[in-house]
Amino acid sequence: SLALCLSVSLSLTAFAQSGRKPQGRQQPGEKPLARIETREVAVPIIAYDPEGNYVNDLKPKDVLVLEEGEARQVTNLKRDPANIVLILDSANEIGTFKNGPTELYGKPDAPIWEKGANYKVVRGPTQWEFANQFISGLSPNDKIAIIQYAEKAQLIQDWTSDRDQATRAINSKYSVGLKSSFCDALKLAADKFQSRPEGRRIVVLISDGLDSNSKITRSKAIQALEKARATVFVVGWAEALRREIELSINWMGSHEVAGTRVYKRTAELRQYLLQLEGAAAELRQLAENSGGEIMLPPTHEDLVKVNKTVNAEIGAQYTLSFLTENAPSLEDKRSIEVLPARPGLSVRSRRSYLFGAEGGKVKSER
Repeated sequence: SLALCLSVSLSLTAFAQSGRKPQGRQQPGEKPLARIETREVAVPIIAYDPEGNYVNDLKPKDVLVLEEGEARQVTNLKRDPANIVLILDSANEIGTFKNGPTELYGKPDAPIWEKGANYKVVRGPTQWEFANQFISGLSPNDKIAIIQYAEKAQLIQDWTSDRDQATRAINSKYSVGLKSSFCDALKLAADKFQSRPEGRRIVVLISDGLDSNSKITRSKAIQALEKARATVFVVGWAEALRREIELSINWMGSHEVAGTRVYKRTAELRQYLLQLEGAAAELRQLAENSGGEIMLPPTHEDLVKVNKTVNAEIGAQYTLSFLTENAPSLEDKRSIEVLPARPGLSVRSRRSYLFGAEGGKVKSER
């Protein structure tokens, strides 16, 4: 579990000459009772060697943990199964650019409007292909739930370890819409982890990061993910869509007359590109703060292929546990830093966590 409470009461009582003192009552001149409460916190980490390869023989002695700048005792380091929520952005607010690439053939260097410069589209939506290949690469012990969002955030597959079942859900329920409920999808993902107390918690998010229809605010959605202590891997649309949109803008700029509806469309697309850039920066922060990573594939084809990288990252994660002291408040945000203690090692982990966001089992030691 992500939190294990350890409560130890140290009673510094003694026997008086006249007999035993009353139990549970502090006597005059006696040192006050000291109550120390600690909690075991678990965070996912990934370790790399000097060549950038994953480290598969990591030991507790190989890392140091600092919480709010203070050293903490590492209690465990292990490989846990993963609970993965896959989120698919199926919002086509700006057009069908996410559905698939248009690839030039015929005259390779010809502008798109020239005779002989023909286009083709892949057999299925890009993220549909990503999802199918990603699911096939999961570890047998991992579980997956799938969310898609457009006008609303929709759970299309609840937790399962059955790869065929997850693939069927993608193939039969994948659909697109005209609005984006990005923040509602993040909140739904965070809520799904409540039923998975054991194992790592991971969100794989394929998104442009824009929102137009959510009921919950962005800050509350991100806070919900922080409470769930989920690691977020983002596959962003920014670069792949930029290429497609710029091709479209260039074509319209050469063929349409100023003032027409299509010409105004170019202004809309340029505004979307600006929003896309800002959203990518927010997605990067979301991923890196959680200990995850953002990937911005340059083309649709590269976006499909990046599933292998995401699968490898998830498979390389360790769960690191360390002891921390309880705080008077039930919930507070604490910064953490996991540092390498082995030569040549580099480590990636989340940057903070919400203490007290979840309960835990109690054990007593004296």
